[in-house]
Amino acid sequence: MTTTPEAPLLAPAQAAALLDQVLDEQVLECVDLEALYRLEQSLILMLGELDGVACDRAGELARAMIDRALVRLPGDVRDYLRTGGWAPCHGCELCDDEPAQPGASADQER
Repeated sequence: MTTTPEAPLLAPAQAAALLDQVLDEQVLECVDLEALYRLEQSLILMLGELDGVACDRAGELARAMIDRALVRLPGDVRDYLRTGGWAPCHGCELCDDEPAQPGASADQER
């Protein structure tokens, strides 16, 4: 008895859209939205105390400041991940596939 492969459950475009949605949800779970809200409220209060800044303008300025910080965030996170002092890994599946660092001796890899 021969079996024929079944058709994929999702078209490639549908699978890609689903993956994007799942990743977006996972990344959003890493963000403390309540802390961002508290920061915005704090900024609004501080900006509102400045001479010449109206209450509605303070809200606009706070949102703009947070939006600018959020736009910079991906680059900041990438820089942190590249330069972070990660502990050396010994023997995980991911590291087994990576080539050894240039100039590293066998003793350093253990």
